[in-house]
Amino acid sequence: MNAWLSLTKKELRLGTTPFIIPIIAFFLLVALVAYIGSRFDFASEAVAILSFTVIGIQVFYLAYYLLFSLGAEKRKMHLWLHNPISGSALLLAKVAAALISMALTFMITAVTLAVAIGMAENIPFEISWSTMAQVGMLGGLHLFLVAISFAAWFLFLWMVFLLLNRTFGTFISFVFTFIFFITATGAYGWFTESAIYDALTMWGAINIEVFVTEVFMSMDLPVGEFTAQAGPLTIYFGQYFFEAVVTLILFFAAAWMLDRKVEV
Repeated sequence: MNAWLSLTKKELRLGTTPFIIPIIAFFLLVALVAYIGSRFDFASEAVAILSFTVIGIQVFYLAYYLLFSLGAEKRKMHLWLHNPISGSALLLAKVAAALISMALTFMITAVTLAVAIGMAENIPFEISWSTMAQVGMLGGLHLFLVAISFAAWFLFLWMVFLLLNRTFGTFISFVFTFIFFITATGAYGWFTESAIYDALTMWGAINIEVFVTEVFMSMDLPVGEFTAQAGPLTIYFGQYFFEAVVTLILFFAAAWMLDRKVEV
């Protein structure tokens, strides 16, 4: 455990650049958007829209961070793989560092969004702070879950790329990996539309209609042609369980390839 914690701290230090770059870019965009918006008396609203958009984009944050980190390791693969700990521990240290960086980035953008909404005067709906906090927690949780799923897919595809790179050049390996990605995601998308998928996932229904109704009713104000209506929302624990299993399979398959198939 001590060796893994030390490795994670090292990954955090090495990940300073991919952590800092998005934050600097975000604040530069905030300054630019606020300046342009102030000329139309729309600065806070513009910053809120930007912050909301950036939060959504963070679903790809872990994949971006791992691309930077694994790309750096590719240039010194022999040193990285000579570490005595297992491939799963090596990858988990990178994922842990990426999650910490994502959490900090998410907090910065979320606080910016909350401040911008609090200062805005032209938002065409009303929503209480308690409701906004609930929406934020639910949305943030799903943002991280999807980001982790994308990260597992990325790790798996990166290891496939490294395996192909043993035989083919970088460009050909990238093309084959991309074709594999399109084929795999297409097959997975077809599977999610099947009756077998429904049987595996459509269990453990969780009804959050009351929560959604509260949010939608607080927004149910006529603004021009705009109105919002309440609606039920049911999620299934089986879907979360199934996606968690797929994520774990992809992660440990990537770790197995790193341990057994990727040459030093």
